Amino acid sequence: MKTVWMRNDGSDELLLFFNGWGMDHRIAAFLFEECGNSFTGDFLACHDYRSLLPQTDFHPLRQRYRRITLVAWSFGVWAARYAGPAFVDRAIAINGTLHPVSDTDGIPPDVFHATLSGYSDENRQRFNRRMCGSGKTLVLFEGMSPERETSDQLQELECFREHLQSDYPRPVSWHYDHAIIGEKDLVFPARHQLKAWQDVPRTVIPGMPHFPFNQFRNLTEVLACLC
Repeated sequence: MKTVWMRNDGSDELLLFFNGWGMDHRIAAFLFEECGNSFTGDFLACHDYRSLLPQTDFHPLRQRYRRITLVAWSFGVWAARYAGPAFVDRAIAINGTLHPVSDTDGIPPDVFHATLSGYSDENRQRFNRRMCGSGKTLVLFEGMSPERETSDQLQELECFREHLQSDYPRPVSWHYDHAIIGEKDLVFPARHQLKAWQDVPRTVIPGMPHFPFNQFRNLTEVLACLC
């Protein structure tokens, strides 16, 4: 797992962001810049889950920070529970579940395997359009789209399949405090997310597609859902 410090200034508060599949640091950079002065803590972003071993050692974070907040999107929701730090103070899931490939709680298996078997440059563009839901949101996404090859995105998806099929260690002990669900999510269907998070406080955002950062332009707006 790749990690990038957006800010590492010795604050007593840390925001951890687990990005979705196929992404890099660019979405995190956009969200950080859009925060302006509304968030003054340190900010560590995670992406690329071909390996679940993080480049940054998470163990010292608990001693270093007074409060750790975790925000995870899409497949990052699962990755954060299985590869994230052992302790966080509060956590938010956005358009993802702890059962990311599921007929009832995640991406339908036939859709996941069709994406895996047919992923190409052309289908990458189709997926991005489906993820964004509208031309306006697609333009926004393209301004921060990952600078990654289609081949290594495919490799990451193959690794996800292997992670999910393996006898991976149990998830860490913390739990998500809130789930944000896009009503128009065409990747993780909203009805599946509602079922997956039935015991967790939820916010359903009307009209929001799988890519949520047309609605949430910075992570301060995401954190407001905890209030």
